[in-house]
Amino acid sequence: MPYRHIELPKNPSPADLLSAADDYEAIAITMMEAILDRYDRSPDYPFIDTKLDLITGRDFPEDDPIRGRDAIYGWIQGRGLEALAGHARWLSRVGGHDRLVHRIHGILREILDQLRQMRDRNSGHLSFLMRSDGSPFELDDDSHPIPFTIDAFGFSDLFAAKGMYSAADLLDDGRARTEAIGYITGVDDAIRNRTFRSDQISLDPKNRTEPRSGYHPHGATMIQIGAWVLLAGHDHPNAIERGLWHIEYELDTHANLEGRWDQLMEGDFWEAVDDAGHPYVEPDGVILSDPGHSLEFVGLAMKFIQTVQHKTALTSGHQDRLSRAKRQMVKILSRNFDNGYIPGPKGISKAFDLAGRCHLNTDMPWWNLPETIRAATLCLDSATGEQERSTCLSIIQSCHNAFREFTRPDLHLMAYQTRDAEGQPVSVIPATADADPGYHTGLSLLDAIDAIRTR
Repeated sequence: MPYRHIELPKNPSPADLLSAADDYEAIAITMMEAILDRYDRSPDYPFIDTKLDLITGRDFPEDDPIRGRDAIYGWIQGRGLEALAGHARWLSRVGGHDRLVHRIHGILREILDQLRQMRDRNSGHLSFLMRSDGSPFELDDDSHPIPFTIDAFGFSDLFAAKGMYSAADLLDDGRARTEAIGYITGVDDAIRNRTFRSDQISLDPKNRTEPRSGYHPHGATMIQIGAWVLLAGHDHPNAIERGLWHIEYELDTHANLEGRWDQLMEGDFWEAVDDAGHPYVEPDGVILSDPGHSLEFVGLAMKFIQTVQHKTALTSGHQDRLSRAKRQMVKILSRNFDNGYIPGPKGISKAFDLAGRCHLNTDMPWWNLPETIRAATLCLDSATGEQERSTCLSIIQSCHNAFREFTRPDLHLMAYQTRDAEGQPVSVIPATADADPGYHTGLSLLDAIDAIRTR
């Protein structure tokens, strides 16, 4: 199916959305084929390789300490496993892609085995940056690599645990699947008892990621919902309760609902809380929100709700809790889209101040657009009135047309990582130097396709 660069009109019709879904399918498949081709060109490199500059289209220098082939991002490999497996499942279900699915299976086996070996070498952990032998490293004050020992669960573990489970389940590898369930549970326990530690090394000076005393961000809690989506889909006995815990923690602790904080707007979503559970206020009075993270939460929560809502294990208590959560989603979607969207250049900003009601960082990363498209299409599927439906359609239209500005038809339909407030692509690294392995873009768009085509 060719990519047609469809632009959506205001109030898009069902036919318009179907045309957009065709473009989403072209993006997901073309990106996946490129990722497989890049893997096949280096048989002795058992890693997902998206080490290319999305502005120039050229591969990064091999000896670059954070971009080269010996800088293995735990985030990318874990996300990539989940993306590869998710694409294979989707392609098998829609049919007509047997060769592509077969290629994905072979690559999944090799990467899964490699990550399991690397994890064994690090006492059950993976890290943000590692050598190809699994040795973790961080960067000193001069950005030189230095080795260290991993001593807590972090985001690399979170992403890898999800990816390993998804891959092991697709490959029907019982031992690896059991191991991955234990990995997911260990990460989950660490999140719930606040021993989880972000392993992210900031590669953008405008994006603070270092741990701070009394600063408790919601990112891990939000992303972990995706793990329970996977396990709930296979009827794991704890998945419904654990997934609901994460959704309710987000709603009860990070969202302004029913006027909880009268100095903020209804539906506002803050990035962190203090030790007392209040919105974290910076010394200069800023209350930080990453609109993309808030919108990503809506998409993952809605996917969880739709995954479990017809499960036989669902109790009446579960149903009541799911209904309460579901009622809040369009409100959070709408408020945080309005907070983050910059209509001129078309994109969602990286940071917004809920106290001052202004953008703190007008760089616009690519990933929050497909995540918001997923969130809005899933909310549209369950909209309860014309106002909610109109809100969802407007957000889909804005994000779809914005994502057109990021997408490169001349480079595997991949997206520029970041555009600035003037709409120009800039060499700002949102998280990793490696390009998306089909996680934020492909998995989000596949969910959007399903929501659109099954309406």
